[in-house]
Amino acid sequence: MIRTRTPVALGIMALLALAAPAAAQERPGRMVGRVVDHDNGKPLAGAQVALRDSELRGLTDGQGYFEIGSIPPGLHAIDVELLGYETRSAPIRVLPAQTLEAEIRMSTKPIELPPLEVSIRSPRLEDAGFYQRRDEFGRQGRFITRDVIERRNPQVLTDLLYNQPGLRVDYMGAGSRRVFVNRNQGCQPMLYIDGARGDNRDFDVVRPETIEGVEIYIGANLPIQYKSSTDCGVIAIWTRRGQR
Repeated sequence: MIRTRTPVALGIMALLALAAPAAAQERPGRMVGRVVDHDNGKPLAGAQVALRDSELRGLTDGQGYFEIGSIPPGLHAIDVELLGYETRSAPIRVLPAQTLEAEIRMSTKPIELPPLEVSIRSPRLEDAGFYQRRDEFGRQGRFITRDVIERRNPQVLTDLLYNQPGLRVDYMGAGSRRVFVNRNQGCQPMLYIDGARGDNRDFDVVRPETIEGVEIYIGANLPIQYKSSTDCGVIAIWTRRGQR
């Protein structure tokens, strides 16, 4: 027997179909960042970062990092408070499923501070653990994001690496370039592309316009996923869509 759907059932199904994209669009965002002293840049522990007129807030840890989750999309204001420092407030705009990132500078004096600069984290790099490693390794690594790549506008990847401290780019003839670690003649860092080992004899196989982020580590102090037999270091490339 063939069953037909009533107009009421069809209407309910249509409403559900319309509601699904709307629900996806309203997924909450979050904000992460670091609170530091304006004068010396030292991280500030125990600062409260709160979303105004809500119960959403976060406390900075010993390194000054904080996170606020489940932020409804829209315009908001944040208030940052710490004993001995002037309260700081700033507007933010959160889009669905977006992660905002900011370094918040606090002053002990009632002075005018530069406007708060808020950036948007790349979902691609978040999934790859890029930001987590950046927070954990700090100055032991260097981390280049897409906006920096666009500003520098390199023609090939080695153009981007040319002025990086601790690295040397040598021209090998016939348009070929090799990347070396300065402290050890002939020592070449390992190349990783989207988490897999690449050929460190040809860094320029990856086109700059396809790159979402770059991690650079000099020496043997490496994140666990990059541990290897080399003590030269690692250059990890994350492409924009997992493709070259």
